[in-house]
Amino acid sequence: METLEKPQMPILQESPDHIYQRIANRAIDYARENGQSPPATEEGEIFYDFWYPLAKEISEQQQLSQYSLLQAFVVWSDGEFLDAHGYAEGVDRKEGEETEAYRQRILHKKRTEEGSGRAEDYIRWALEVEGVGGAVAIEHERHDVSIDLYLTDLKGQPVTLEFASLLQNQLEPKRIAGHDLKCFPAEIFNLNVRVKLQLDDVSKRSEITSLITNRIQEYIKGSTCIVYHLLGALFWVDGVKDYSNYTLNDGTENLSKPIKAVPCVHLVVEL
Repeated sequence: METLEKPQMPILQESPDHIYQRIANRAIDYARENGQSPPATEEGEIFYDFWYPLAKEISEQQQLSQYSLLQAFVVWSDGEFLDAHGYAEGVDRKEGEETEAYRQRILHKKRTEEGSGRAEDYIRWALEVEGVGGAVAIEHERHDVSIDLYLTDLKGQPVTLEFASLLQNQLEPKRIAGHDLKCFPAEIFNLNVRVKLQLDDVSKRSEITSLITNRIQEYIKGSTCIVYHLLGALFWVDGVKDYSNYTLNDGTENLSKPIKAVPCVHLVVEL
């Protein structure tokens, strides 16, 4: 899911200099309105020494106010504040669970209702179990009342068969009557990317290969359609002058990734 950017709050992001300048402008205007001589406001003047520390304090308080405001929203909160949102929704953080994964579970719970749809229910119940990092529910794959859960661990890798069996037993008390529930490890979708790169510095081959691999993994995360030309654009990183002989699973066509599969990227870089 795409991350929601934090909103810009200019009124809560003023620097001490900006705040001090507004104070000085008000003081000058006030003096003129009352027929008085405007105060000297430059650095080193008494006015500056008195009011600039206050401007710094106001700036810091604005930052604290912005932080406290953002903590009221699940999409931007962190630490104990995010845990509090989870507690209110009945979603506890699992041991070793990353913040973003925990946030997505809370948001998933807020957007769905208990019993609103069997696929969503089973996904939510599975994600509540320790050791489960991801779950995909496929309905009617085996027959009309079947529902199959494909599971990954906290590292995004398929769970073991033993773990899948254990989870199925744990979900049995929650299984909706008449549903044929089965739990499986997520399947592996091998993505073989081969490309010839022209580099500014050949000694940085390993570093560039790692960077491109990470970009590819981020692009295909949660996607079921892998577009050949879009993935090719990911080769353009610092240090790459040009690329050629690019193939995707030995071809140049778009690929479809099964929703129940975890992508495994194999990038081969030739020079």
